[in-house]
Amino acid sequence: MPKKSRTPFTSPQRDHVTSDLVSWRRLASVALLTGAVRHLGALLAGIAVTWWQHD
Repeated sequence: MPKKSRTPFTSPQRDHVTSDLVSWRRLASVALLTGAVRHLGALLAGIAVTWWQHD
């Protein structure tokens, strides 16, 4: 005997909007964090190269 699905077939519009807003915020946060980490990595690499080539 198959189990009944406990999730409703139609979700309220409010939940959909809220989840979209959260996903956009998460996407923006991840993008900013990734950019910051890349810039920091480039800065550290530049410092390492400068130190390595220092006479």
